[in-house]
Amino acid sequence: MEIDIGGFDYSNHAHLRDANNLLDNIIDDNGYNYDTVMDIGCGSGRVTSLIDCRLRCEQILAIDIDMKAIKFAEKNYPSPRIRYQISDISLPWDKLDPLIRKYENQVDLIISNRVLHWIEDKNYVIQNIFRLLKPGGMCYANITTLLDLFSDLTQDEREKFSELIIIPSETDQKEQFKNLFEKNQFKLHWIESLHLQQLYPKDEFRSNVLPYFPNLTKKYLIEKDPIKRNMIMASGLSDYVKNAFLRLYSREIIEANGIPDKYELTYGQIKIIAQK
Repeated sequence: MEIDIGGFDYSNHAHLRDANNLLDNIIDDNGYNYDTVMDIGCGSGRVTSLIDCRLRCEQILAIDIDMKAIKFAEKNYPSPRIRYQISDISLPWDKLDPLIRKYENQVDLIISNRVLHWIEDKNYVIQNIFRLLKPGGMCYANITTLLDLFSDLTQDEREKFSELIIIPSETDQKEQFKNLFEKNQFKLHWIESLHLQQLYPKDEFRSNVLPYFPNLTKKYLIEKDPIKRNMIMASGLSDYVKNAFLRLYSREIIEANGIPDKYELTYGQIKIIAQK
């Protein structure tokens, strides 16, 4: 299922809150002033605009692989300091867009808010981040983790799903990123795994937020062929994932009038602060 950029931009309150928290860390650690900042996986541009508002940057290069997202960002969040660029940061260095490679050893700060979990070959993207940063440059990242979707099933039911999908434990997901950063010569200042909560209006949650999770879950399928992956999700796994999040990690909030018009979502996240 393709995510509606406009709907997701409007509804994903947690995305913006997490970006603000990351920027709080950046300001507390390093202050406000930066020459070159890069936003990896800028999506709709809303977080890039937030970076532009909260930090004093000479220039911000905001990249995303999705052409529709870049066009949306250019239209809705323009700034003379921001350049939006369609680019795949997960390619090997010599195949990266020349516009990106020209920033080698020049970027003061790289921010990535809830994006790196989407990338299949994470080693290349971590290598590229290291090469882009100037010596002493910082990377701040929020990375979504996938919570256990089968915890309330019987052993037989869990084994049936294990033929299709393997979801590492949250500890293993954190260790994967820790090892990737350390392997690529980063000095880790901070890494933690979190459970966070966010309230959403009921209609927004069901139409714009809930579809996010089948797309995330698809990345953990044993099958790697994109067409076959889509077939597996369409065969019923997508609906199962939505229902699992409703069952295990969401709860309806009853207002004073007795009407359930909000959901509280619990989701997992890794925060990483690393230095070249």
